[in-house]
Amino acid sequence: MSAGVRSLLSHSPVFAGRSFKRFIRSPDNVVSTVGFPLLLLLTILAVFSSAVEGFDEGPYAQRLVPMLVVSGLMFGSLSTAVGFFTDLGQGYMQRIRTMPVSPAGPLVGAVLGEIGRAAVALAVLVAVGYGFEFRFTNGIVPAIGFCLMAMLASVSIVWIGLAMATVARSQEALGPPLGSLFLVLLFFSRGMVPIDAYPGWAQPVVRFNPATAYVTAMDHLARGGDLVKPILGSLAWSAGLVAVFGTIAVRAIRRAK
Repeated sequence: MSAGVRSLLSHSPVFAGRSFKRFIRSPDNVVSTVGFPLLLLLTILAVFSSAVEGFDEGPYAQRLVPMLVVSGLMFGSLSTAVGFFTDLGQGYMQRIRTMPVSPAGPLVGAVLGEIGRAAVALAVLVAVGYGFEFRFTNGIVPAIGFCLMAMLASVSIVWIGLAMATVARSQEALGPPLGSLFLVLLFFSRGMVPIDAYPGWAQPVVRFNPATAYVTAMDHLARGGDLVKPILGSLAWSAGLVAVFGTIAVRAIRRAK
């Protein structure tokens, strides 16, 4: 094992801990990760529950909770992206380069830190969802798969924000566009209503959407259904997101002086 790999493996957990501490110490980050999805859960259930249950079997929360878990992951990653952008602007990477630390350590640490953030969002949203009839009815192993799928979504989606953070020229050019993108992905996903309930022109958009892939996989893991197609779709989206946005982020970090 090379010295660079050993350095990356030993220092990345330190940066991950720094990222998670930044999350728990920031009320804004907690609100974006947990508070906003909870508000969406309560609002959407109050407004749309009776209408949507006519399209679907079971309580609306069974469909909605997986989507709002993904929502927490998305908006939590936005906070991570803004924090990473701030670090870059304050010369954090330049200071790291003067130390015997892998330059990729902060980037990998930010991704690993998302696992802790995702675990918090997952635990809170599932616990609240249980109060609205969300249940794991498919057994213990699929329930564990549900949690693992949330972790996979988290470490994949965060690369979008990190890549944008490395190329954005201002925080205003990072936060609002990324937040708007996440809102579109969420509201044009299967988590809101069944695909057939969307207008015909929107259905291809809903089907070809990473949020739909993750939400469908988590939904089927929780209450049963075909798993092969949604899980393969989620894995394909994760591989694509990491390959594309991870490459952008790593190349930008290597070019940074």
